[in-house]
Amino acid sequence: MSEAYVLLNVNYKKQSAIIDQVKKLSTVKTVKSVYGIYDLLVIFESENLQVIKAEIDENLHTIDGIENLTTLISVD
Repeated sequence: MSEAYVLLNVNYKKQSAIIDQVKKLSTVKTVKSVYGIYDLLVIFESENLQVIKAEIDENLHTIDGIENLTTLISVD
């Protein structure tokens, strides 16, 4: 099982809508609000890492209000 952790900086006024949209992505396992330099943590999970990559590149990047993201790929 492949996992990716994506840390997001978002427009605070749009955070609730962003969470709702992110939760609809097919490979999203968890979305958590966090405190610190990031606003949200999104955990993606799939049998195929390329599916996760495509989901991030094609869908996550298109969500309005995401200002910055950092992707961490889990390697076991």
